Amino acid sequence: MFRYLAGRGTVGCMWLPWPDPIIGRIADVVTIVGLPTLGWSTLRLWFDFREERTEAVERRAEDERRRTVSVGCLDFEDTRGDVGINLVPFEKLTALPRPGDFVTLPGQGYHGTRGGAGEYEVERVSFEYFQYAPEISGQPCPAVPSKIIVYMHRQERT
Repeated sequence: MFRYLAGRGTVGCMWLPWPDPIIGRIADVVTIVGLPTLGWSTLRLWFDFREERTEAVERRAEDERRRTVSVGCLDFEDTRGDVGINLVPFEKLTALPRPGDFVTLPGQGYHGTRGGAGEYEVERVSFEYFQYAPEISGQPCPAVPSKIIVYMHRQERT
């Protein structure tokens, strides 16, 4: 494979001498095209990651805001639109809807319209409790209702 070149004192390679210029050109093309592509892909991936992380933080903040705004209330939510329709404070609550009941809600007014107003069918009712209740003593795990969520969908007119 290697041979000694007489009189020059150097060692040369006799194994496949012809592909060296071709492989060198291919390596140059891969380097010239590949490195910028790799850099651009990495930068795009970083921006996408930051955007998703920002959206996740905003979603968590919105969920936390909705959770704290509706504490101490009966919260009506539309399951098909995944939006809150109405809030009723516990102090003004006269009846609690059950699954299968029909509820007529006034909705909220924007510029003379009544968005969300209509008749809804109750799908399920969810109860959330505070774990800490200082006014209740002598119980192993005292809890107080924090909010009640009524999941419903708009009743279609026939």
